[in-house]
Amino acid sequence: MITAMDRVSRCLSMLSGIALGCVALLIVLEIILRNFFDISLHFLWEIGVFVHMGAVFLGLAWTLRTGGHIRVTWLKAVFPRGAEWLALLIGFAISAYVSFALIKLAWSYFLSGRTSGSITDTPLMYPAAVIAFGASFMSLQILLRALSLARGLPEEIDPAA
Repeated sequence: MITAMDRVSRCLSMLSGIALGCVALLIVLEIILRNFFDISLHFLWEIGVFVHMGAVFLGLAWTLRTGGHIRVTWLKAVFPRGAEWLALLIGFAISAYVSFALIKLAWSYFLSGRTSGSITDTPLMYPAAVIAFGASFMSLQILLRALSLARGLPEEIDPAA
């Protein structure tokens, strides 16, 4: 189960990287169009924000699995296992709450049919669903990290491996 989760997390992180690359291309395109052709495609900024936020949340699980999140190392040096369990407990509580709230938000957008109200009139359900999915996957990764810790397996992996 942990191996399968690692594969999915890695795929999501690659998708996140591709999405961030697309955001960069959208911004470069906007700069070129604005400076050389005196054209501005306002929808690029809106799409860029949606894609960027989705990319951030899709990359959360892999970042946790590879040890990329910020941590207080001195606390872990003093209480190695205790600090890890405490961090997992607090992290899961926060992540689960945020995931639940984001799922409710995406569902409310689905039920109401709410849109961005801009030129593109993007249904907000889609970006909200991607963000909720990424947050939920982070919560699942925290649970699997606790399972790894309980079984004496490494909590983190080398991303290059």
